[in-house]
Amino acid sequence: MSSAVTTFIKKSGTKSGVLLTRFVDICFPFIYKIHAKKFTGFIIEDISRSAYIVPPLETLKTIKNFIQGKRRGAYMRFGDGDIFLAIGKNDAFQASRKMLSEEMNESFSLRGPGIIKSLIIHSKNYGHEKEMYTGNHVVTDKKANELLKHVYPFFVGHQIFSPIALHYAAAYHPSVANNFLKLLKKETILFIGNENIPETIVRKLFGEVKHIKTPSKNSYDKINIIEKEAEEILENEKKFGVVIISMGCSGRILIKRLHKGNYNVFFFDFGSLLDGICGNETRTWLRKTKIDYEVLLKDL
Repeated sequence: MSSAVTTFIKKSGTKSGVLLTRFVDICFPFIYKIHAKKFTGFIIEDISRSAYIVPPLETLKTIKNFIQGKRRGAYMRFGDGDIFLAIGKNDAFQASRKMLSEEMNESFSLRGPGIIKSLIIHSKNYGHEKEMYTGNHVVTDKKANELLKHVYPFFVGHQIFSPIALHYAAAYHPSVANNFLKLLKKETILFIGNENIPETIVRKLFGEVKHIKTPSKNSYDKINIIEKEAEEILENEKKFGVVIISMGCSGRILIKRLHKGNYNVFFFDFGSLLDGICGNETRTWLRKTKIDYEVLLKDL
């Protein structure tokens, strides 16, 4: 973050101004922090006047078009935990470390025509659906700006998609979600997710696919093994397919790594809806919404 702000400041000044900024950076870091915070505030204020988040159903339609068109890419659901890890703080299910932080920043920086990046900033300012409220996918404008200020450079030139596309559809448009799940089941070739998810649920949702089991906590500790298993499977796949990822924040890092392999796949980051399908209301939104799982999972 600080390097991005430094670049912004340096590009904005004269030669003497650049020298002064560098002098301040080196000799008076406490002044630089105030300097950077002020400029970051200006940037976020400007962004907040024009940026918006792509609505959930439109996001889901975009993903659907990619899969139906058999186009390689990835849907990446960045949340507050990802941001914490990127700046060196712990997440509830993953302890931070330097290498993890570096890889998370690389995941945020992933870009290209097939990359659908989303961020947890549904709010009054950036947009939300009428059914959404605090505790049900909406955050305050203050929190949205606080999260965005750490990662906004990674979204320059990119639309910010909704991270709860399927979640929202499952709660308020279950027939739409059901049709999407049927498409996923038809196209999925691999499931990489929590070791505690029953195989009966995996088969119901994704068919007879291989399941690479991941730890329920600190899955980054096993990511090299998980990556190798996935590569061995994907290298033998010739046709297009969907790879479902459900392993928390480390899933975004795994997507980043595997996407570089140029496999003919679309990576879909499933999210906490899977907990609800398994009967575990692990998140507040699952407890607050009344998902009709019978309709959601009909004829799967």
